[in-house]
Amino acid sequence: MIMNETIKTQLEHRSIRKFKQESLSKDIIETIINVANQTSSSVAMQTFSIIRITDKEKKKAIADICMQPYVVDVPELWIFVADVFRNASILAELDSYPENRNDMDKFFQAFSDSVLAAQNVMIAVESLGLGGVFFGSILNDPEEMIKILNLPEYTFPVLGIGFGYPDEKPDKKPRMSSELKVFENQYKIQESYIKALKDYDKILEEYYKNRETNFRYDSFTNHVYTKFPLTRENRTKIMNFIRKQGFELNLEYIPESEIRTMFKKAPKVVEEHVFEESKMGFKAESGVRELFDKYPFVKDYLLVINPRFNKLRTLAGTVELSQMNMQQLADMGDMPVDSLIYMIESRIDEE
Repeated sequence: MIMNETIKTQLEHRSIRKFKQESLSKDIIETIINVANQTSSSVAMQTFSIIRITDKEKKKAIADICMQPYVVDVPELWIFVADVFRNASILAELDSYPENRNDMDKFFQAFSDSVLAAQNVMIAVESLGLGGVFFGSILNDPEEMIKILNLPEYTFPVLGIGFGYPDEKPDKKPRMSSELKVFENQYKIQESYIKALKDYDKILEEYYKNRETNFRYDSFTNHVYTKFPLTRENRTKIMNFIRKQGFELNLEYIPESEIRTMFKKAPKVVEEHVFEESKMGFKAESGVRELFDKYPFVKDYLLVINPRFNKLRTLAGTVELSQMNMQQLADMGDMPVDSLIYMIESRIDEE
């Protein structure tokens, strides 16, 4: 393997969570900012921003969101933000308001720019003899993070980095073989991942047993088994927070039969579910006209999620619409009525 100082630094990466309480010089901060600023950017749009947290109270609030108390003590805490607001503002000043200014393509360009900048910063940090750690946990409560950072529309918090002079040297955690991650021309599926990871499990067991801190008996497959199912409710609803920030999801209805999924074998006895009434009181026979009158935004939402609902444009104000119920609306969209009602209620909840 070819080796140079940059690669040596990258291969020695480890997360540092304990830091000396020593401030970094202005020269170091300026250098790392310049590195971040030079990061590759999709279509040269430079759609990311960095918020450097120096206020102790804000650090404490972010530590609470992360559920990691040591966040308060990191000398430098930077939050990387997907930022389409800046470019949308430029367009507005030029009296231009393109409909795609807040679409998912723009969002993911900005998200990718932010992640690339964060990784660039980490490499720079470690090359200077400093240590750092990523905080994906800032997304435990996206809405609260948005308030703390006073983020405008068309922005979204992506990732945090804490860094400074290390006050620990943890053992380097072994990684699984690259053969399980790097493929040629197409994805390679293992016949059994448990068998393919058998050797790595043993390596990781030895690592956990012999490391100087946080001793435990564990393996990779067991780690996946115990940690993967855990989740936080806010993180399962993250697309809702993204939408609240003004990004348009442009979701369309996709029949269940077309959605690829992994699942357990179906139980031998399946109880048939009969939809009667939703939590908001909607039924299959509920009137569509009453729905649109009470929640006018629902009609626009339906036009976005399923092209079949474009028929509604020609029914506005007609007798046919006044007589239509939810079941007939679902039939128009070729959707199960309970699924349609669930989606409508989710949209109403967002308001």
